[in-house]
Amino acid sequence: MTKNEVICVAKPTWYTEQTYPGHTKFYEHFVSQLREYHEVRSLELPDIWVRDFLPVQNVQTGELYQQFFDPRYANYTPKFTDAIRMLVRSAFPHAKLCDVRIDGGNIVLSPDKKQAFCLEKQTIFRKSNPEQKEHVEQELKRALGVQEIVWLPQQKGDKIGHIDGYIQFLGGFLMEGTVELYGGLTTGSLLNDRATSLLRGYAQRENWDRVPLLCKLDEENWLSANGLYVNFLETSRAVFVPQFDLPEDDKVISIMKEYTNKPLVQVDCSKIAPYGGAVHCLTREYDRFI
Repeated sequence: MTKNEVICVAKPTWYTEQTYPGHTKFYEHFVSQLREYHEVRSLELPDIWVRDFLPVQNVQTGELYQQFFDPRYANYTPKFTDAIRMLVRSAFPHAKLCDVRIDGGNIVLSPDKKQAFCLEKQTIFRKSNPEQKEHVEQELKRALGVQEIVWLPQQKGDKIGHIDGYIQFLGGFLMEGTVELYGGLTTGSLLNDRATSLLRGYAQRENWDRVPLLCKLDEENWLSANGLYVNFLETSRAVFVPQFDLPEDDKVISIMKEYTNKPLVQVDCSKIAPYGGAVHCLTREYDRFI
């Protein structure tokens, strides 16, 4: 059978356009690109970063599980957060509840779907409470259908804490967000030394080739995702790559071409990324088999 994901995105509303000026124009072009390869489901939601709060999907059974959405990185009011929960519940009434406070942007699955990588942070569990951590791991395994949860330490100064801003997998290749140092002679990981060491160990164990994927970040604006190329979306039919109208755009495309035969769809995120995300953050894909 042919795998054919349905891609969910947030439909433009007066509120999202007011909050994220330029979203409507971006949406129209982006959805036309997605529809060349997949069915698109547009949901009327009060926020555009659907990866964070839409249900996760169990890779074994296909069942949907709704995690408890309670972000601490955004200036959401309790009323606004409740509105997101209510509208998501209405859109996915059959999703089972998962007793975990974790954002979907903080989950990246390995190529064989056996591991889920997440950044460890206080809003999920406290390090001083091993029973709480064990509960979270069991709930995530149940919801995702994976065998192992791999925790990487949250970066110092990272106020969001989403793993999809640091790593992604392109086929069997581990794409790591890096920054150029010393005039482009070397690259430095966006992850700290401890996280990089843990990730290296898993890469060696699983025989994943690690590929440095350049990120061009503005250190003065921690919220902006402008230049965060690792926030791409790979589906069964294409790879949707964020572009930021930067000189590095072409370089990143040339790197990714070496590691996939799928079409690389260049998505202009230059107007939307400054608000805090790119292609991966803006989408949630669900497997469907025909």
